[in-house]
Amino acid sequence: MKTSVRILVALLVLTPTFALAQGKFLSFGLKVGANFSQLNTLKFQTPRLTTSGVPFAPGGQIVYDFFRNNSSSTTGIVGGVFVRIGRKFYVQPELLLSAKGGSFDIIQTGLATQKIDVKLTTLDLPLLLGIRLGPLRLNAGPMASLTVSQNENLKEALDRYTNQPVNETLKKAVFGYQAGIGATLLGVNLDLRYEGNLSDLSAVGINTSGDERFTTKVTLFQLTVGYGF
Repeated sequence: MKTSVRILVALLVLTPTFALAQGKFLSFGLKVGANFSQLNTLKFQTPRLTTSGVPFAPGGQIVYDFFRNNSSSTTGIVGGVFVRIGRKFYVQPELLLSAKGGSFDIIQTGLATQKIDVKLTTLDLPLLLGIRLGPLRLNAGPMASLTVSQNENLKEALDRYTNQPVNETLKKAVFGYQAGIGATLLGVNLDLRYEGNLSDLSAVGINTSGDERFTTKVTLFQLTVGYGF
C-alpha cells in the first residue's frame, strides 16, 4: 500500500514537470534580434572597353574587371512572429522582417578597387521542423525570402555589366534554409541559427563572352529573443 502511494505521488509530481519540459501543443509569439551576415560572391573577370580611363568609350581598349569576395560583415535587425505546433516534435512557421547584406569588391584594371556595400531588407518565411530535448530545441528547415528594399549600391555597380535589369532580378524569391538551437525558459525563447541561400540573391547576366553570371549569396548567424504565449 505504501509503495502504491509513493508511486502515485511520484507520478503526480513528475507529470506536470514532464508536460512543462515538452511545452504546449500550440503556442505563438513574437521575436526580435540581430543578423550577422556576409556575402559570398562568385569570383570571375569580365571585359570592359575603355580609353583614357573612360569606361566603354568608342574605340577604346578592352581591359578586365575582377569581382571577388570581401570579408566585411553587416549587422542588421530581424523581428517577427512565429507559431509552434507540437510537443516533442513540432512544426514552426515564421514570418520575419530581416535586414541583411555584406560587401564585395570590383577590382577595375587601371582604376581603384571599388568596395560595394549591399544592404537588403527581406520578408523571410522559414518553415522549421524541430525536436525538444527538455528545455532545449533543435530545428531546421527551408525558407523563402522576398526582397522588400535594397540600397542603390548593388544596382549602380552592376548596371554597366548586366544584360538584364537588376531590379527585376532582385524582386524574385530567393530560397534558402535555417538551422539552429534554442532554449525555452518560462516562456522566453532564445535562438541561435545559421542561415544560407540555396538560390542566388541576385543572379544577373554579365556582359561576358561566355555564359558566366554574377552570383552572390548571403550567409548569416541570427541571434533572437522572443516570448511565447
